[in-house]
Amino acid sequence: MTKQPDSEVSPAEAASPSGNKPPARLKARFLKLARRAHLYAGLFLLPWVFLYGVTGAMFNHQGLFPAIETREVPAAALADGALKDFPAPDELAGRVVAALRAAAPDAAVSLAADHRAAYNNELALETRVEGGKRVIRIDPVARSATIVTPPENDELAPQTRLLDDVRNLRLDPDPHALAQSAAPEIMAAAGQGSPAPTRPLGWCKLNFLAEVNGEPARVTYVLRDRHVDVTRFTGKDGMAARQFFLRLHTFHGRTPGWSARNAWSLFIDAMAIAMVLWGVTGLVMWWQLKSVRLVGGIVILASAIVAAVMCWQMALFHATTKM
Repeated sequence: MTKQPDSEVSPAEAASPSGNKPPARLKARFLKLARRAHLYAGLFLLPWVFLYGVTGAMFNHQGLFPAIETREVPAAALADGALKDFPAPDELAGRVVAALRAAAPDAAVSLAADHRAAYNNELALETRVEGGKRVIRIDPVARSATIVTPPENDELAPQTRLLDDVRNLRLDPDPHALAQSAAPEIMAAAGQGSPAPTRPLGWCKLNFLAEVNGEPARVTYVLRDRHVDVTRFTGKDGMAARQFFLRLHTFHGRTPGWSARNAWSLFIDAMAIAMVLWGVTGLVMWWQLKSVRLVGGIVILASAIVAAVMCWQMALFHATTKM
């Protein structure tokens, strides 16, 4: 009996009359591509993953990576003070309704059966002591308080104005007037008919660097009201490190032309795509593990139910509080 030479053909391919199975090979290639995309997208965007993860928690927790100092004042320490008379949400809602009835006697005003009276935030006050600024945050429900000491930051000092006697400029032609005169042409070109007179919206500004008496200066010209600010340019952004990272978390949109902000927005788009990609490829990899399909399916179902309930509750919260 003659021994057959070794072959790289798999048993599945050997069982096929043609010796290959394109659908199986395509499936294997797709799964390999999904795993690689899952891996390398995560590795490349790892700094942004850490940034959004950590700064997202920093928004919820002021004391996380603190640039601020907080001091708790328990309710027991304030029990005999003015806060003892601070109204509960239901009580204050009743007072407001009574005041509305008095102010509008011809209207029938009453609390809804499910009035959902709730404070939407802490009550914050600002003061100054010898050590600098303090922020007093009062929990109106627990009637406790927190004293927040913001960090001292030299960059946050008032900006040094140059040309302090110049506050407004009149340019000819005025760029904002040109934009307003172009509005009817823009509407007509879009087939939107003849518009009513326009009114300013937003604050488009021109920023550039200049020199004033040989000193570096930053100039900001506001197109809407022709206001101009000329301040000393030090090369600093004016933000503490914690504030800067939180700003990176919320940066969005683009500027006309090209800037670092536009480049940053590309990475925001990449993160959005990657997060969807991680979800899809994660589902693909989960489905390939038959031993965890049942448990994983239960977890996914539970996740969908919890997410649906939370979305409904948050929509109701927003409708009630407009937050």
